[in-house]
Amino acid sequence: MNLKILYIIALLITTLFAINSCELIVIGKKPGEQKPTHYNRYTPTGSVVLFKTELDSNNVPAATDILASKDGKKLLALSRYEIEYEIERVRRVISKRTITNIIKDTISPHNIKVTLELDYYRYVSFNTSEINKLWYITNYEGI
Repeated sequence: MNLKILYIIALLITTLFAINSCELIVIGKKPGEQKPTHYNRYTPTGSVVLFKTELDSNNVPAATDILASKDGKKLLALSRYEIEYEIERVRRVISKRTITNIIKDTISPHNIKVTLELDYYRYVSFNTSEINKLWYITNYEGI
């Protein structure tokens, strides 16, 4: 009789572990499931986040490649070299801060304003323009 009770208890414990360890019913998505976001130069948001990422990794020359003049033309090499000190200043202000929100405002089909919220209290706005199917930053404010 004792052996039969021990067998039933062992079977009950095994059944409880099996029921507890697997999900039988899943409602909605798991909280960790998100699509990976690829930031590249083909979107205005991607260009701005790529600019910030280059500044975070202390790669100022690559960050200046994402900039263009206010009239929508690519910067010449001499112009990019001349603004490296300004971009260093921008790097010191916004690098290593977490992006908490991204706001897009369409000015025209080829000009979009992207505002980054950094650490919930600092806002930096970037005007972007599309040049030859790539997006460039033409102006920034709030730094």
